[in-house]
Amino acid sequence: MINAIIIEDEQSSMEYLVAILKQHHSYINITSWASDVENAVKLIQRKKPEIVFLDIQLNDGSGFQVLDALQSEMNFEVIFTTGFLDYKEKAMDYFAFYYLNKPIQTDELKRVLDMYMLKRSAFDKLKFEALKQQIASKGESITIYERGKYTSIRCASIVYCEASGSYTNVYLRSGEQVMISKNLKSVEELLEHKDFFRVHRSFLVNVKQVKKFTPDGIVTLSNGVEITTSIRNRKKVIHFLSLYNKKNI
Repeated sequence: MINAIIIEDEQSSMEYLVAILKQHHSYINITSWASDVENAVKLIQRKKPEIVFLDIQLNDGSGFQVLDALQSEMNFEVIFTTGFLDYKEKAMDYFAFYYLNKPIQTDELKRVLDMYMLKRSAFDKLKFEALKQQIASKGESITIYERGKYTSIRCASIVYCEASGSYTNVYLRSGEQVMISKNLKSVEELLEHKDFFRVHRSFLVNVKQVKKFTPDGIVTLSNGVEITTSIRNRKKVIHFLSLYNKKNI
């Protein structure tokens, strides 16, 4: 079963989509439904769905606000559902998997879900291959699959990583920038226990590349980039840096 949730402010539209899925795509398990931004964000964080059917216009805002609030946690595919064609270009900026126009047509929904299953099957195979390469590297590098090939990135060469929706920009000591199709949380898990820590919901930095940390919470990195830490994370950053410095004295 593939867990999914529906974010939709019209109950009739929600019930129509659920009925189609139950009749033609029983492998999609709709676990919950929300009709406003606040509850949608909480629901996604709690349920951790694989697919989110997301309406653009909600009771208290827009579907885009939901995604903005989940920048570093977008470990799911987004299928927009809306009656407004004007938003299609903006939806693509959020790396949406697809954009379904209302009323949803059963044949178009089938085509979209068939594409999703093909992508999911291919991704599972790639994850296995990447894992084998990851083990072979003995933790000194991370292996990613991008643009039809495997790429190995040495952990020590990474200065910092920045969230970009469901993608992550990785900035290297060489000055090169690599965009990978994993969200920041997934990258953080890959780099766990390798001298990396989260200074902000959108930034993960290599502690070895930190050159200065000011009392007002600004981290200066080896490439000159300055990142302002979130107030919530500031004490954790100070604690992490002090532990690291003691360990390496």
